[in-house]
Amino acid sequence: MSITSVTSKVIGAATQTQPAQKLCNWFRKDPEKALAYSTIASVAVKDGVGCAMYVYQSLNNKKIPDDKRKFVASLDLTNGVLMIASQIGMFFAMRKLNKTLFQKWFNKSFDESGKIIKTIAEQIRADQKAAGVSPTKNFLIGKEYKKLKKDTFDVFKFVTELAAATIIGKRVIVPFIATPLASVVEKKMNEMDNKDGEAPAQETKKEDSSNPSMTGKNLDITESLDTQKGETNLLSKYKK
Repeated sequence: MSITSVTSKVIGAATQTQPAQKLCNWFRKDPEKALAYSTIASVAVKDGVGCAMYVYQSLNNKKIPDDKRKFVASLDLTNGVLMIASQIGMFFAMRKLNKTLFQKWFNKSFDESGKIIKTIAEQIRADQKAAGVSPTKNFLIGKEYKKLKKDTFDVFKFVTELAAATIIGKRVIVPFIATPLASVVEKKMNEMDNKDGEAPAQETKKEDSSNPSMTGKNLDITESLDTQKGETNLLSKYKK
């Protein structure tokens, strides 16, 4: 049995489950809302998984100095959390504003007063009369006009909501506040690592045994010189 046949059977069986059927019915009933919600959910899940991976890598990246590792991980964590929160927040905020913006920007094409539909109906009748076709009834024109308005509004909502989430929320708001919050998160992480309340011990400098001033010890240097070479006997010890 090939991989293709096995995969097709698994996917086919999964589509017959009750959750999958409910999801399909949701898309059939309200495709605009289902598509918008599923899209923002997938973006949030993707950023959540990426955030977890970035934080783990930063905490275990040996190439990052120890004293900077927590800050880098804190920055990754705050970036991830803020990206998810800002995108979801901007998505729902734009859903509240979309109707007002649509009416303001497209008032000449979709007028709530009904003047535009009358103009469209008159133009359709004139074209039909010129073509020798029976004029379409008003309710049919109005029905198609409402459907066109709804479809246009659905596309407008989908584009503006995702643009607000991924551009304004993720690329404008998050970078502006992520770095200051990273310092706060780093401080909290340090407090969790030092539950006893004591300040972390400072690293002591390693003594350089080759430097007498660092070790505080005097080298036993014999001041007699090799009369032939003009060198101290300290250097002669390391001559091969």
